[in-house]
Amino acid sequence: MLKNHFLVAVRNISRNSAFSLINILGLALGISAALVVFLLVFYENSFDKFQAAQRRTYRVVSHIYFSGDSVYNSGVCVPLAAAVKQIPAVEDVILFFVDDITGRITVNGKDFRTREGDIVYADRSYTDLIGYRWLSGSPESALQQPDAIVLTSSRAEKYFPGLSPEKIMGREILYDDTIRLTVTGIVADIPQQTDFGFKEIVSSSTIYTNNYKKYYNVDNWDNVSSSVQLLLKMRHEVDIDRINAALDAIRYQGKTKDKNFYTDQVLQPLSMMHFDTRYGSYARLAETSKLRALGWVALALLLLACINFVNLTTAQTARRAKETGIRKTMGSTAGQLMVQFLSETFLLTLLAAVLSLIMAPLLIFFFRSFLPEGFSHIQLYHWQVPVFLLLMVIVITLISGIYPAAVLTRFQPVTVLKTQTNSTGGRLWVRKTLTVSQFMVAQFFIIATLVVSKQVHFSLNTDLGFRKDAIITVKTPFRDTNEDKRRTLKEKIANIPGVELVSMGNQSPIISGFMTSIFNYKDGKKEFSRNLEMRYGDSNYTKVYQLRVIAGRNLQTPKDSTGEWLMNENAVKAFGFSNPRDIIGKVIESNPVVGVVKNFNSTSMSKSIPALAIGNGPVNKYQTLHIQLGGPGKNAAVWKEAITGMEKAWNEVYTKEPFSYNFLDKSIEALYESERDTAVLLNWCAGIAFFISALGLLGLVIYTTNQRTREIGIRKILGATVWQMITLLTKDFMKLVGIAFVLVIPLAWWAMHNWLQSYVYRTSLSWWVFAVGGMSMTLLALVTMSFKTVRAALDNPVNALKSE
Repeated sequence: MLKNHFLVAVRNISRNSAFSLINILGLALGISAALVVFLLVFYENSFDKFQAAQRRTYRVVSHIYFSGDSVYNSGVCVPLAAAVKQIPAVEDVILFFVDDITGRITVNGKDFRTREGDIVYADRSYTDLIGYRWLSGSPESALQQPDAIVLTSSRAEKYFPGLSPEKIMGREILYDDTIRLTVTGIVADIPQQTDFGFKEIVSSSTIYTNNYKKYYNVDNWDNVSSSVQLLLKMRHEVDIDRINAALDAIRYQGKTKDKNFYTDQVLQPLSMMHFDTRYGSYARLAETSKLRALGWVALALLLLACINFVNLTTAQTARRAKETGIRKTMGSTAGQLMVQFLSETFLLTLLAAVLSLIMAPLLIFFFRSFLPEGFSHIQLYHWQVPVFLLLMVIVITLISGIYPAAVLTRFQPVTVLKTQTNSTGGRLWVRKTLTVSQFMVAQFFIIATLVVSKQVHFSLNTDLGFRKDAIITVKTPFRDTNEDKRRTLKEKIANIPGVELVSMGNQSPIISGFMTSIFNYKDGKKEFSRNLEMRYGDSNYTKVYQLRVIAGRNLQTPKDSTGEWLMNENAVKAFGFSNPRDIIGKVIESNPVVGVVKNFNSTSMSKSIPALAIGNGPVNKYQTLHIQLGGPGKNAAVWKEAITGMEKAWNEVYTKEPFSYNFLDKSIEALYESERDTAVLLNWCAGIAFFISALGLLGLVIYTTNQRTREIGIRKILGATVWQMITLLTKDFMKLVGIAFVLVIPLAWWAMHNWLQSYVYRTSLSWWVFAVGGMSMTLLALVTMSFKTVRAALDNPVNALKSE
């Protein structure tokens, strides 16, 4: 019986090849989207699952509170690591330091650039936790001595190509010409997904013998750094609140917390480390908001495909009514007919699932900017994929096939055999509702794409309060503290044709993260502690960026160790002054305030302008050159020559360090990379959604036009024009497009209004966005229908009547 059902299903599919192809394409696109999202979720949830003690391992993170504000930090202070050993539930303490200062590595005279997150300072407790497979060296002694380094096999091959792990042992590696390390072990790369993807593990005792104690503040309880990571492996599952309380007691050791400034250390389960973006990380984190967005997109596309199937199947019920009547007359039950029609749906869906395996790599390619770097089509080869596809086939078969099958089995044999039924396959309003739903989804994607693109354009073109064009930043080597070299480089660059002005400082006015400090000010008996965003620069800093000084004067180059402050308008208000002139001369953090600058954006438009201070010291903060260029010249020739001159000057001062630079406007664009990726995703989703909807619309138009062939011929003989026939065939469908547009407006407005609320400075929801979305959908629908309607309207009416 089952074999017969499938044979009949194959015949029906081949007999209606056009409709079958439309259904298969639509379902394949929907299944492909769902498959990619499934693979992505599976990929993100696979991180560090290989660790045997994952459930008992926690990371200690910090919540820093000050004057009503708070900051989350993934790191801790170094002394905490030794102190937590007194907690009875703690089995092992794993402290490691992420190297974010090494810029150049030299091996056998060849220089290599480091990549952030590649190097870690750790001891045996770290390697035991990860569970490396050792290729050479001993886990007991490899990291016991200072200046020892363990390499992963891929990094060993990069530094010492062609040598076996045994022959690499004892070789030397030089960090920034200052730290000479000896290879004491080689471990295999971790084959599974992990957030601990370090390629070089240096013994943590190296920090104490190479004057890194000051950089990592190893004795300072008040210094919390994301470079200092602390993991705790527990003896058993623990009550997190109790351990947090114990950590709090250890940190303050019976002292009373300062209500204005204190730090809480709390446990974060290792399983959550990959997903909790509040703390940031040395590794890439999974953004659950993106996963949810992709999930909704996949669900929408899958529903569109299912709607297509229901619409096209129910539209053809008149043709299959006679078949149903004959089967019932010959003794088929409603259940047998239901199985027959569901078998056809199952076979179509199965073919679509197979096709989705071909389409999925294409979707991964198109959505690559929205997907993690390590994610690729290789994920399709996991055993979970066929299981997922089989479940999808079963679910889609039931969702898409139940209603059409119920409609087909409801026909009475006497009725359909006595007359030529003109049944529309159930109530017409159901099909119209489903069609409207399709076009609502497609139009929503179009409108969302326009709004996101409009916000990105607004963010990139709004006046930020400072000059951003024709400015280059050049960072000098972090480890090289020779101030004379920096001054020499500045002078050389300042004399290059095409360079108008050069400043020395640290960060540019706008950055992706934050750099804050607590400022204390005492006004008589009143004391103020405020958290201020920080920048440092010389007297040219405000000139390069054209920051407006609205009170007092600009910074001057300090002649001694004393410094000066420029405050922005929000900082003035934060210290209780209503008039910018009133803060001039006040001493804050031991230095006088000499001027006030107009507010400017120091980060992306999603955040409000903070209270900010610009200082002119200490000089060791001046590690970046801020260079203002003149006109670019024809084909940017002047800029190219200036950059070539900068590189030459750099090579004369820093002979071993590679030259690199950044245009500020490009750095600002990078702040909105996520939004640009979202716009790209929505572009593709809008295209796919419309393609699926267009397939369904084309199928319905083909069916309707074929049903009205005789009517078209008669109308043309009676004098109807081609335009009148096209209007006749399309007007009903265009009404549905119009209804979808009217219904989607409030939904799209609500969704995009809520999305824009995440930006402090945002664009408006202009009426033309909705108008363009509606017109685009109307035009696309007309183009789709024209493939069949124009041809039908142009056909010879004699052929139409002869076919009857």
